[in-house]
Amino acid sequence: MRIQLCFAALLVAAIPAMAQPGAAAGATGGTPVDRPAQASRLAAQGALLDVAAAGRRLVAVGERGHVLLSDDGGRTWRQSDVPVSVTLTAVHFVDARSGWAVGHGGVVLNTRDGGVSWTQQTDGRALVPALAEALRAAKTANDQGLVDKLRRFIDEGPDKPLLDVFFLDERRGFATGAYGLLLATDDGGAHWRVACDLLDSEEDRHIYTVRPVGDALWLAGEQGLLYRSTDGGGSFQRMESPAESTWFGLAGSGEELLLLGLRGALWHSSDGGAHWRRIEVDTKYSFVAAVALDAGKGRLIADDGGGLWLFSRGAASPRRLENSARFPLAGLTLAADGGVVASGLLGTLRIPSSGF
Repeated sequence: MRIQLCFAALLVAAIPAMAQPGAAAGATGGTPVDRPAQASRLAAQGALLDVAAAGRRLVAVGERGHVLLSDDGGRTWRQSDVPVSVTLTAVHFVDARSGWAVGHGGVVLNTRDGGVSWTQQTDGRALVPALAEALRAAKTANDQGLVDKLRRFIDEGPDKPLLDVFFLDERRGFATGAYGLLLATDDGGAHWRVACDLLDSEEDRHIYTVRPVGDALWLAGEQGLLYRSTDGGGSFQRMESPAESTWFGLAGSGEELLLLGLRGALWHSSDGGAHWRRIEVDTKYSFVAAVALDAGKGRLIADDGGGLWLFSRGAASPRRLENSARFPLAGLTLAADGGVVASGLLGTLRIPSSGF
């Protein structure tokens, strides 16, 4: 695997050591997929790879299965009970109570109480029958490229990490992962199917993000991977990427889109991805997340060097804020009071609304 010099890419680079369900067991027995996360007084200072809003609550997820909750806008955090100790890479809520988190080992977790408790919906081992079912369908459709891809997934074992998750509503959701892995559910995650048939047959690039923009659902990832769905995820169309950069994030509203990528790659489209304009930014770091600010202040963008960038409406390019982090960042979310909370390698950083 080609290792990117980017904190977000380390989620994939660490697979051999952290993701495999069959990895060496710890002192408490079992594998990371089977072993509950341990309580730690330092969890809030550990690697937290994503953060999301659940109503007025904030939920952050990260290494060793840590899930942290904040009910005061990110000022203080407490740890949740989690049934796995694999690294969790992404979290998403559809409302104040219902949310999903994904991570290494193909793990998908669900909460119905705002993140206080979690249940495991699936993992790489449980997905083996779904892979076999998808393989049978690919053979019936005589899709040799997809057949070969699914056979590789089965032969290599249940070690693929999931890298992002998004639900359109309480029932319809998607999880994306390494080597072009795409999962879908129509029943809130009670059953997950392998949905690689929605992509090009031989698609094997990592899918780092799945996000809605306007009326479309987008997938973006490694080496220019870019897909769009205009029918709620029923089908995906491969889109022409403005560059071969690896995309770690995508944001926007209506017909406006921002692609966030490797080594300062930032591209803007005002027509739903038909045309793109490169935004020049003086940075060597990779953009990994963005969030829309209140009161039309524009967007806040995070990079994996700890930088926070304000992209104001009408500005030609973003400007770096002085109150940036001193550690690599991975996620951003808007707090209920209008501030922003960032997550990263050494925990979280709260940026009050007065800091923009």
